[in-house]
Amino acid sequence: MAPRILLCGDVLGRLNQLFKRVSSVNKSAGPFDALFCVGQFFPDSPDQLDEFMGYIEGRTQIPLPTYFIGDYGVGAPKVLLAASKDPVNSGFKMDGLKVCENLYWLKGSGKFVLLGLSVAYLSGRQSSVVQQFGTYSQDDVDALRAIADEPGIVDLFFTYP
Repeated sequence: MAPRILLCGDVLGRLNQLFKRVSSVNKSAGPFDALFCVGQFFPDSPDQLDEFMGYIEGRTQIPLPTYFIGDYGVGAPKVLLAASKDPVNSGFKMDGLKVCENLYWLKGSGKFVLLGLSVAYLSGRQSSVVQQFGTYSQDDVDALRAIADEPGIVDLFFTYP
């Protein structure tokens, strides 16, 4: 049986709203195997940070494996720096850096296989200034081009904007 994937756009840190909707869709049409969030994942204002951090800190559970590429917004540098330094994320990981239980950051660019699907991505916004979070560099684009030259099919390709 083919994997069942949910997709969404800008989350803007509204994880309560997102996962309430995901739970509803999962009950009516699921079960789904994973959720991909494309667009700004982090809040765009500090007043939404407490709700967001409830999930990051494990006070509230994320109901299914969730992958995101919108690595910018309020709180992004702090959360993503912590994920980058976590020993569980050491080494070269194109299949997502674990931020917390069931939440994975697709950093830079890459390609991996999830549930039999080939997934490629380019995370962040284009910038000529190299920053660790929120942007991708020409190196990320070049790496993605090299991946595209490899034989095989890409089932899903995520980028934004």
